Amino acid sequence: MPAVEPGRQRDHTPVLGLFLIAALVVAVQSVCDAPPRLPSAEPKEEHQGITVFPYNSVVEYICRPGYVRSGSTRNVLVCGRNNKWHGSKDMCTPKLCSYPGEPDNGRLIQTGKLVFGSSTFGSNQIKFFLSCSSPPLPFLPPLSPAIPCLPPPEIANGQHSGAGKELFEYGASVTYWCHPVQRGGRAFSLLGDASIFCTTTDNVNGVWNKPAPECKVVNCEHPTVENGKLLSGYRADYTYGDTVMFDCNFRYTLVGSGTSTCKDNDRWDPPLPLCQLSSCDDPPDVFNAVKAKLAGNLFPVDTIVTYECREGHQFSPGETTRHVKCLPDFTWTETPHPCERIRCQSPDLRNGKPVHIWEVKDNYLYGDRLEIMCNDGYAFKGHSNNVMLQCNSDGRWDPAVPECIPEPRCPKPDTANGREVYNSKNDYTVGTRLRLACDLGYVLRGQGLTECQADKTWSPPLPFCDKACGPPPQVPNGQHSGAGQEQFSYGAEVTYSCAEGLSLIGDASIYCTSDDGVNLEWSGPAPECRAIRCPRPTVERGRMTPQRFTFPYGVAVKFSCDEGFVLQGSAETRCLADSTWHPPLPTCQPVQCRKPLTQEDIMFHSYKLMFEVNETLTFYCKRDAYRSTSSVTTCSANGTWIPPVTCKILQNKEDFQCGVPLTELKTLLEVRKLYLEIQKLEKDLKPTVFG
Repeated sequence: MPAVEPGRQRDHTPVLGLFLIAALVVAVQSVCDAPPRLPSAEPKEEHQGITVFPYNSVVEYICRPGYVRSGSTRNVLVCGRNNKWHGSKDMCTPKLCSYPGEPDNGRLIQTGKLVFGSSTFGSNQIKFFLSCSSPPLPFLPPLSPAIPCLPPPEIANGQHSGAGKELFEYGASVTYWCHPVQRGGRAFSLLGDASIFCTTTDNVNGVWNKPAPECKVVNCEHPTVENGKLLSGYRADYTYGDTVMFDCNFRYTLVGSGTSTCKDNDRWDPPLPLCQLSSCDDPPDVFNAVKAKLAGNLFPVDTIVTYECREGHQFSPGETTRHVKCLPDFTWTETPHPCERIRCQSPDLRNGKPVHIWEVKDNYLYGDRLEIMCNDGYAFKGHSNNVMLQCNSDGRWDPAVPECIPEPRCPKPDTANGREVYNSKNDYTVGTRLRLACDLGYVLRGQGLTECQADKTWSPPLPFCDKACGPPPQVPNGQHSGAGQEQFSYGAEVTYSCAEGLSLIGDASIYCTSDDGVNLEWSGPAPECRAIRCPRPTVERGRMTPQRFTFPYGVAVKFSCDEGFVLQGSAETRCLADSTWHPPLPTCQPVQCRKPLTQEDIMFHSYKLMFEVNETLTFYCKRDAYRSTSSVTTCSANGTWIPPVTCKILQNKEDFQCGVPLTELKTLLEVRKLYLEIQKLEKDLKPTVFG
């Protein structure tokens, strides 16, 4: 294929044509005509009159009279490919008839099952028709000659299932349907029963049980109800059998039937309803009033609505409620005028006046506020300072306007060694505020600010001026807690502190006190701030606790000696202001054992008086000038002899053995005593036993 030249496009018309043809084929294959009419069944009413069904549409059938559903097949046809309906045509089967019995003077020749529409023969080969039908036909004798009917009548714009059939005998039935219409046309409606059957009234001649139905275009006007709305059944066009349902708009009531059906006379039956007004509109709003006790939002004729003025408002003096009523023409009676704010009379301010000129009005209304005060020389009775009045909903002032009476005065303060530094009124009437201060060298006791009360007393009580200490002495390189304060009352305390790295020498705190009960002075001189450092304390063969590396003024340390050494001197010492340790540092001396004291029964081999640690001493015990075996004791690290230098008595012997502790020696003596007592008891009992 040659390449497409630049700037030119290929001609896609053939391809587009193929797509259009394919789409057309699919469209044709996906549409079915009206479903077929079957001898034993017909489509349900909702499918009748429809001429075009899309692909996969399902149409449900119902059995005709004299037929019943077959249990082995479904009662539906489905629109398939190539415009064909798929499904079993034998969805309904004839009803079974009971055995009619043998005819008089003959016999019954049965040619098959006795079902709806079956025929049988008598013995003379004359054909008879059985009275097995649905619905039941008029009673016939068991066997009668066949009763024929004329062909069923033809109908305009429709046809029946007996077309092409010549003989219609008693019990035969036909079903009518209307012709489909072309697309865009109006569908025909079948008026009357779709099926009729051949019957008889005289047992001789056959007639059709009812007239044939009619195929007619039925078109009811679009249903419209003023002030109403369509709830269901909406369609573009309405034809025979269509049903619609209506409801009325809010505050309208339905008059007539809410449901109507399109009939064959192109009219709705029952006639379309009316929606009549049944309620007044919402009652109008009234300014500064509320609608009381509303029971819903519907207001039928004679409904009464009550308006209540808001707090502090009224329609007229003393009138706070009014009413309106819904009239028969669904309008309200005259609407009340707005509620007006209640008024208060101007307050009687004899000997008084408003505080703020902008609060003064010709008319005072509910909620207005007015702050008042008494003229100079007058005060409110039962109140102090200014009073705020407010116009209440009952037309009265709250609180009631107080009376201004001649103002009481408090006594002039007489504070010894003190003076006034502030007076709010330049007098001493109720409400006057004073601030008092003391002269130099005195301090104020009590509250400095006080106010004259209505009972002519000062509150808080007037203070007094007490003698005071002057500023405490300053300390170079230090400061005290009273910095910035000039006067200090009796008992005041100041605490000194030094700059970092300096030690405070002396009492850290001093107090303002008095030696004679009259004059005040500080309890002592100020401390000093100096750099005090003691030398590092070192004790040979000793240990310091706690371990530290700096030794400023006042620090204390403790000492203990290594094993084998004993502390001589004070175990604790403190750094003094002269950079010395007090008490002096102790020493650790070697431990020595003193030679035991000479005892009557112990002899020593050495004449030394002091022995070093681990040095031994030999000794022996003696009795009656005889020596025992020598023993050895050792000087321990805590200055004692181990084992102790002692002698003990051996059991059953009268010799002493050295080195026995006194407690053990006591036990040995008690055992010896018990032994001797047992021997004596045996001697005393022996003559008695053998006597």
